Amino acid sequence: MFEGLAALDSNLRIILVNPRLCQLFGMDKEKDWRGVSLLEFSRSAELEEAARKVLSTGRPFEMILKRYISGTEQHFQVLTSPLETDSPGVVMALEDMSRLAKLEHVRKDFAANVSHELRTPIQVVKGFAENILNSSLDNKQEIRRFAEIIQKNAQTMENLTDDLLTLVSLEDENTARPSLEKTFVAPLIAEAEALAGIAAQEKNVSIEISCPPDLSAKVYGPFIIQALVNLLDNGIKYSDSGSRITVRAFGEAETLVIEVQDRGIGIPAEHLGRLFERFYRVDRSRSREQGGTGLGLAIVRHIALLHNGSAEVESHAGEGSVFRLRLPSN
Repeated sequence: MFEGLAALDSNLRIILVNPRLCQLFGMDKEKDWRGVSLLEFSRSAELEEAARKVLSTGRPFEMILKRYISGTEQHFQVLTSPLETDSPGVVMALEDMSRLAKLEHVRKDFAANVSHELRTPIQVVKGFAENILNSSLDNKQEIRRFAEIIQKNAQTMENLTDDLLTLVSLEDENTARPSLEKTFVAPLIAEAEALAGIAAQEKNVSIEISCPPDLSAKVYGPFIIQALVNLLDNGIKYSDSGSRITVRAFGEAETLVIEVQDRGIGIPAEHLGRLFERFYRVDRSRSREQGGTGLGLAIVRHIALLHNGSAEVESHAGEGSVFRLRLPSN
């Protein structure tokens, strides 16, 4: 059974536990647990209280049990019912809801983050639109300044919407994909460089490419281009004028490795483990000033996962960063 199951006598001592319940509670599946108290087995006063309530009322009882095992939060849906035998008893069924609880937590955080990210540009657009409506319309220079601010914040909302739609499509297995086919890597990098070229020129940042012309891999070409554009844009934003970004691609065993190295401000060590999370920013105020959505690196990670690969980062504050994609080449 997928559910953990326990049968208890009137003293709440175990008559039977199935292997699944032992697994859920981290107990030895080979041990004979008959006669052991529910409290000793589960170390849960809440479960014992639920069992006693069923014994006293003779009616089923349902609850959600939250507990911690080795620092990991677990959620169980518990259904406790009278055990219909010659003597009173209780039967308990536990279903592990931990993954659903975690997904629900992620969903709530995601909704809160999206609302937070949209609130500021919406308020700015609303405020400056009201300023235009309440102005005399004679000062064209001021009206133009208001319109430019509205345009900038509308672009921020459009960028966020586009990135959200990209994430949804990457996560949805039913979304139509481009073809997964053997492709030369150099043209993909060249196209990404061209797409990021305007931003690089504006910042006076050069992009150098090192890739064998015959290097190929079985990839979703458009997604690889998008991942590289995101990494290049990220490097350009956090690099000084006159700096250089290097893109390297090479084969390693049966793996395609693509590295994007900048010589920018670098990333403090305490942030590295969370960089690929949605909406995570090292410097929130600077990221907003640069026009970032907080989703670019999350998209890179999802593209890597779509290829059954991984996304990595190495960085030290003040010394630049190396972002690395590792993808199966076949």
